[in-house]
Amino acid sequence: MENLLPVMVRVREQKVLVVGGGAVAHQKVVQLLECEALVTVVSPQLGPELTGYKDRITWIARDYREADLDGACLVFSCTDDKEVNERVFRDCQRRGLWCNVVDDPDHCRFFMPSVFRRGPVTVALSTSGLSPALARQMRLYLEEVFDDGFGLLAFALGHLKDAIRSALPTIDQRREFMKRVWNSAVWQALEAGDLPTARRLIGQILETVSSARRGDRGSYATDLGI
Repeated sequence: MENLLPVMVRVREQKVLVVGGGAVAHQKVVQLLECEALVTVVSPQLGPELTGYKDRITWIARDYREADLDGACLVFSCTDDKEVNERVFRDCQRRGLWCNVVDDPDHCRFFMPSVFRRGPVTVALSTSGLSPALARQMRLYLEEVFDDGFGLLAFALGHLKDAIRSALPTIDQRREFMKRVWNSAVWQALEAGDLPTARRLIGQILETVSSARRGDRGSYATDLGI
């Protein structure tokens, strides 16, 4: 079994080509627009799902040509024509472009995981192309486990990221801090939507771990304005 390298790709304001205009292409377009990609769709017609997106994409109303790849950073081929899909893949291979041919793992340089988001937290699941249906079912299960509190916690920690790195310079210290946050009353504050209290509690934990490192009880949280 081949091991795949999981990556998070920045596509904001980057051209991404989608070949095909049907329901599957619509799914890819929606995901790409969520990431602020510049989406170009090549297809003689657009299905009803994509029609409402014409003002948000560049639609080239004809069959695929290799020149459509110019400037693209990623390519999706979503047609029901095997010959076209294989041609898109071969053209991408020649140019060193990452290409995903939907429902054809042998013609994919990358796979799209099943994804859900909680604010800045992204959870992505993949079966390496073996069973997208299983990946979807796992996503549905985990969506019940990961509530909005995880996203709120990421926002709160992001607000203090520089302060945390300054106060806790080693990985072991930051891991200890995170373990204490994880097992604290911060979750109750987040569940109640009380971000100020969550930030105050996080600041107190940072103070405790930082003081242990310094061997004193200085008011680091006060210095942070928490």
